[in-house]
Order: sequence, then structure tokens, then C-alpha cells
Amino acid sequence: MGTALVGVAGALLGVLVGGFLQLLQASRARRWQRDDALGKLKQAAYAEYLRSISASYGQAMAGERSRTEDARLHAATAEIEVLAGREVAGPARDLATTVIETHSKIASGEGVEGTAVTAVDRQRLEVVALFKADLGITAQQALRR
Repeated sequence: MGTALVGVAGALLGVLVGGFLQLLQASRARRWQRDDALGKLKQAAYAEYLRSISASYGQAMAGERSRTEDARLHAATAEIEVLAGREVAGPARDLATTVIETHSKIASGEGVEGTAVTAVDRQRLEVVALFKADLGITAQQALRR
């Protein structure tokens, strides 16, 4: 009787431990899927943000400001504020404001100094570095893509 009881207790303990481990693995899998989906959403928002900056610059250099790219830039910035942390969203918001002001001056023909454009581009590159760090992309990985 004692041996049978130990066997049954061992089997029940095995089932409980196995069930717990299965729940733990399922939880990890859900977390990995959620993190992967968040990374893809961030990547899309970052790409749209940078594309809007480039298109806005193109409009400014052509002397036309339809503001469509400004609207897209604001929308991408809002997505970034929702998806990313403050350390990424803050500089992205600051850059968007600077870009819109600078591109408006370029389009109006006010004569923006080359140093101002260089400063905005440097700020853009710093934000790109933040985006890459947030996505976990190293310099080596970026070169392979």
C-alpha cells in the first residue's frame, strides 16, 4: 500500500510540475510574441517618421509646403510617443518641431544657414541612433541588412 501511495503521489507531483512548466513556457512565448509585435510596430513608426522628414525636406527645397508631410510627421511622432519610452519619444518630438520650423524657413526663402541644416541633420542622426538602440540593432547588424 505504501509503495502504491508513493507511486501515485510521484505521478501527481510530476503532473503538477509538468503543468507548471508548461504554463511558464506559454507565458514566455506570449511575452516573446508581444515583444516581437511591439518591435515591428516601432520599426514601422520609426521608418514613417524618417521618411516624412526626408519628404518634408524635399518639399522645402522645392519651395512648396503643402504640409502633408508635416501631418505625417506629427502622426508618426504620436505613434512613437505611444510605443516608445520617454528617452526616445522626447528627442523625436523635439526633432519634429525643429524640422518643421527649419523646413518652413527653407521653403519660404528666408535663407537658412547651412550650419542650421547641418545641426538638424546631426540631431536627426542622433535620433536614428536612439531608434536603433531601442530596436536592439547594433552597428554590425545594420551593415548586414
